[in-house]
Amino acid sequence: MQIYLIPKNWIATFIFLALMIFTPLFAKNTSREIIIIYSGNTLGELKPCGCDKEEDQGGFERRSTYLKQVFATSKNVLLVDTGDNFKEPSRQGKIKAHYIMEAISKLKYDAVIPGDKDLVYGESFLNNKLKIPWLLSNAKLSKNDLSKIKIKKLQNGVTIAMLGLIDPHLYSGIKHNKGSITDSKESAQKLIKKLKASASPDLIVLLTHMKREKAISILELSGVDVVINGHIENDTDIIDMTKIETQGKIFVQPGPRGQKMGELIISIDHKGEKLFKQRMVRLDSNIKADPEMVKWYKNYNKEVEALFFDSLASRRTKSGKQKIYASEQACINCHPNEHESWKKSRHSHAYETLNRVNKAFDPECLECHVTGWGYSEGFISEVDTPDLKDVQCEVCHGPRLDHVNGSEQKNTFDAKKACKHCHVKNHSPNFNYLKYWEKIKH
Repeated sequence: MQIYLIPKNWIATFIFLALMIFTPLFAKNTSREIIIIYSGNTLGELKPCGCDKEEDQGGFERRSTYLKQVFATSKNVLLVDTGDNFKEPSRQGKIKAHYIMEAISKLKYDAVIPGDKDLVYGESFLNNKLKIPWLLSNAKLSKNDLSKIKIKKLQNGVTIAMLGLIDPHLYSGIKHNKGSITDSKESAQKLIKKLKASASPDLIVLLTHMKREKAISILELSGVDVVINGHIENDTDIIDMTKIETQGKIFVQPGPRGQKMGELIISIDHKGEKLFKQRMVRLDSNIKADPEMVKWYKNYNKEVEALFFDSLASRRTKSGKQKIYASEQACINCHPNEHESWKKSRHSHAYETLNRVNKAFDPECLECHVTGWGYSEGFISEVDTPDLKDVQCEVCHGPRLDHVNGSEQKNTFDAKKACKHCHVKNHSPNFNYLKYWEKIKH
């Protein structure tokens, strides 16, 4: 067999020609990948209460851990929020709102659209020293100058442009406060045209805050690639988190109360065509709490505890001179069997549950773990009214001191309705009166 030797310079020439021919083919098949993480509709839930395992999802302690895991595996991440982080105005709610903004600042969001509920403490409340990347494209607030457009260039070269669009019907207060608001679609079209002419982004993402149907229609606009929508009326609302893909575009929205994080992976090929993969990530007990955010939550607890004691003197003053609650100790005299059933139920040690998790000072928890919270004649504190700890008979049957004294007026209290006050979806999603009644039947 004859062996032919190829000169070294021929080999080098062959390799060079091969690279010239095949490199463009490989380049044409490469795609750039980005991850968009989205949240929203938190409604003041810093941490799940833990009353029910099914609803034990969410919380900023877990959110932080999840985000750190994402950032550790990918450098091409966009983190956005669709608003409604606050709830109805209250002293405790305002403390929560401050801590939520602090958390958003710590977690380094790229864009946050202010929801209609995020204006409950006034526009100036949003204007603070915390670095919150507020985004609002079709409205101008009288006391804040928020960004109309945000642009982020990722390490893989992808340029993303973001707009924040709100529904004027949900934000009537803006005009009342001498601000201005324009039609969302008209504003988007003008800004997208401007973006195409200047920044030439690879991806245009619209954060919207409006009802689902209206937000879906925004997807029809030319130039739009992604619409991420958020809006919630009540924390018990069920949100449709089903994605909608059409003509190379996608619509998504987060669920309620920050229980899940949306994860949208987008692959962009050399032609600019996009492939989407989307999922919702449950922030359940499998995700450990971030130690930094554990400290953050402890600081929140300290402020709520201070609020409890600050208001203690006022609650003592408002306490009625004439008692209306008899307490379970009075009920036992005539209803020993019923009292024994109550004693065996979880209602009888509801207050101790709060002590175990260091929440016996939290008004939002006390409401469903003591008797008469929020009423001048009801529970004030463990020291002032120890006889009204726990979920006693009068939570379901109403104040009954007049019954004990023999001067009873007609009682119209509906025990069945009383259950629904605390056994709401957020704390007791599987509540069924007939099934639960068997546990406390008397």
